[in-house]
Parts: sequence; structure tokens; C-alpha cells
Amino acid sequence: MNSLKVLIFLPLLVLVNCDCGQNQTVKLNVTVFQDIDSVGENLTVQSPFEYKKDIFHLLIVNETLPEVCENFFLVQNELSILQIVNSSVQTIHEGAFNVTPTLALIRIVQNQINTIPKNVFNNIKVKEIDLSQNLISTIETEAFDNNTYLEIVKLNNNQIKEINPNWFLNSPKVYKLSAVYNDIKAIPAEAFKNMDQTRPLKLRFSANRITEINPDAFNSHHTIQLLRINGNKLTTLPENIFINRTIQNLQVNTNQLQCFPDVMFESGLTKLTFIDNISFECSCLKKVRKYAEDNKLEVWYPSIICEDRTREVNIVFNYNKTYEIPLIPPTVDVDVYVKPDQPT
Repeated sequence: MNSLKVLIFLPLLVLVNCDCGQNQTVKLNVTVFQDIDSVGENLTVQSPFEYKKDIFHLLIVNETLPEVCENFFLVQNELSILQIVNSSVQTIHEGAFNVTPTLALIRIVQNQINTIPKNVFNNIKVKEIDLSQNLISTIETEAFDNNTYLEIVKLNNNQIKEINPNWFLNSPKVYKLSAVYNDIKAIPAEAFKNMDQTRPLKLRFSANRITEINPDAFNSHHTIQLLRINGNKLTTLPENIFINRTIQNLQVNTNQLQCFPDVMFESGLTKLTFIDNISFECSCLKKVRKYAEDNKLEVWYPSIICEDRTREVNIVFNYNKTYEIPLIPPTVDVDVYVKPDQPT
């Protein structure tokens, strides 16, 4: 039986408070989806709001909701997805999500949140939290602690400046962290020590300002399924991140790399992309090419032409292809007439 389509007539109560201090109520327009295939039902609600059916998806969009207060959501029956989109949210208070069932997703995006305080997402039964496209610059250390259901956290398009190794304490199932388009400058030692130890990690930090990866950044994990750090300012990758560790899919496009450490080729790599690293050395490009041919490695190269005078060829590296063309000897014009200088 598809549990998403079974309607059980239990109360769903949503309390909508405008001012957390004065406990004032406001009206909100919400859209309710009964199941994954249903057409949304538009409702105007105010505190208290009682809806006597299971809900698959509750959507609040384009409203004015500066604060999400304690017990803003009191959900006791089935709800899978909860979204607040473009609704001017600035502050989320502790206890805002008083949710009994296990949510697949809490998504609060395109708002004006600048701080994620501790205890907001603690002890909530939710698998994915998406806080992208806000103004977040501060995430308190305990913000994502004590959440035994949490697996995925997305913090894209914010103003985050650092990765805190102490995030996710007692949240042992988090395996995917995405913080694309932020202001992160370094990946510190033991950066992911509290994340899932039983499955490969997926890490996305493209379009930041990362200049340094600490050699001990990944010490807590043996397998990284995806490390995506495109569009940063890396000039080198430390050898230690590849020792006794498999990074299966490494994406370092649009950095300032010149070479890869030799130990990378012993790390079980299956896919490598490093497009737009225009300063990459030809000797290292040739090494990558040989390894790729010998080990069936999927590679996307920067667009560079390397001269091989010993074999009298140019090796062309261009995205996912390489090929060779003969060196063109210099042209000598033997019949050129040089006019003598005229006397003055």
C-alpha cells in the first residue's frame, strides 16, 4: 500500500505566530498537497489551523513571515515535505518545528536568514534540511546536533565563511554536505569528523574562495564518493588527502592547479575533472593521460597543447579527449628579397 496516498483523519495543527514575544497571530496563504501526484489546494489559515487529513507537502511561498516562532509547526500526523519559500524569514526560533512524524525534507530557501542558532533543528525527525539562498553567515556549533535522522544538509548561496569540524555532533547519518557559492577560504583539519562513518561522503564546495585544504581534512573517513571544489583558488592539493583514502570522483575545475601529487594515482580514483586549470604543467598532463589509458579513468582535461619534440608531435588535451598532431616545422622563405638600405 502506498502510504503517501492513504488518508487518516487525524488533526494537523499549524500555529502561526507573527510576533514571538506577543504571540500574535497572522493569516497566511498556504498550499497543501495530499499526495505526490495531487494538485495543490490553496488555503488561507490562521492560528490555530486544523486540517484533518494527512499531508504529503505543505508549501508557504511569497508570504511575509519575518519570524518562525516556537511551535510554529505542530505536526502530529503524516507530513513529508515542508517548504517556506521567499517569505522574508529572518529568524528561526528554538522549537519552531515540533514535528512528530519523520519528514523527508525541510526547505527554507530564498529568505533573509543570517544566523542558524543552536537547538533549532535538534531532535527533529528530518532527513534533509535545505537552507539555500539566504544570507547565512553564522551557524552556531550546535545547530545540527542530536539529529539521528538527518542525512543531507544544503547551505548553498549564502555568506558562510568557514566549515566548523564540530558541526553534526550526535548526528551520525549525515553523509552529504553542500555549501556552494559561499565565502569559505579553507577546509580545516578533521573537517567532517562527525559525519557518517559507514557510507561514502558527498561534499560540494564549489564557487567559494578556498585556497587551502588541510592535509588532515579527511582523516576521519576512508572513502569520499564525491569531492566537488570547482571554481576556487587552489594551487596545490596536499598528498595526505589521498593516502589510505579513496576519492572516487574528484572535480577541481577552474582552479589554479599545476600538478597532482603522485599518490593520487594510487587512491582508487574513477573520475577526474580539472577543466580550466590553464597553468597545468605538460609533464603532469602526460602522467594523467597515461594513468587514464592504463586504468580506464574518466577524465576531463583543461584545453592545453603540449609539445613533444622527442616524438615530434603536439599532444592536444581538450575536455574529454586527447589526440596528437605532427609538429609543423618552421617555414623558411628562401626567395625573399631584402631591399638594401637607401643612402640618406
